Amino acid sequence: MRNIKKILIEQKTGNKHFVKDLDDNFHTSLGVISKKDLKSKENMIKSDKGKTFFLIEPSFTDLWESLQRGPQMVIQKDVGMILAKTGVNKNSKVVDAGAGSGSLCLSLANVCKEVTTYEVNPEHYDIVAKNIKLFGFKNIELKQADVSKGIKEKELDLITLDLPEPWQVISHAEKSLKSGGFLVVYLPNLNQVKMFIDTCRRSKIKVLETLELIERKWKIEDKIMRPEFQMLGHTGFLTFCRKI
Repeated sequence: MRNIKKILIEQKTGNKHFVKDLDDNFHTSLGVISKKDLKSKENMIKSDKGKTFFLIEPSFTDLWESLQRGPQMVIQKDVGMILAKTGVNKNSKVVDAGAGSGSLCLSLANVCKEVTTYEVNPEHYDIVAKNIKLFGFKNIELKQADVSKGIKEKELDLITLDLPEPWQVISHAEKSLKSGGFLVVYLPNLNQVKMFIDTCRRSKIKVLETLELIERKWKIEDKIMRPEFQMLGHTGFLTFCRKI
């Protein structure tokens, strides 16, 4: 079951509060929200200090904000490209290896039928387990195992790798992907990308493209229309492949 039951949003500031227990009053700096109001069907409620809150059901993006962080995450701009380029859907079976904080496996589970995620690091494994519980997904199998030793799952639509040496997994990916299935690798530097692509040339895995995404927000006000001064630049390289 999902850990977070409701989201409270302060009307004045937009600050969010994550409610985990609907059977107890919820305390904030703007007053106490009664458990009766937390269970109500109203989407606008007040604290005992008369402050207004919006009460909503948590969406996937709300839960994302409360992810427990550990190692570097695959962030939303890169996740979105993986979903779009591979076309995974409610019938897809996926393996994700190098789970880290679980951001990618959780995003995949939100749209796919089955997700198996491999994480060999005990500390990272515990973080992923907590985040899976936070989201309440039942279609994720978490394994504390080294994916370079083999992949038991077969006829997969997609394998994603966030590993320092993904070329060690290529032979296993060949056996586990169905014909036409996708392999996507996330790497921080080009030396790793080159090593991976060179290894793919000796396999049935065809490299389609390598890309990176740059995200730039814009400031739009009455007399101001310009890019924000800070932008989200390089996070990693995505290499898309397909079994042929």
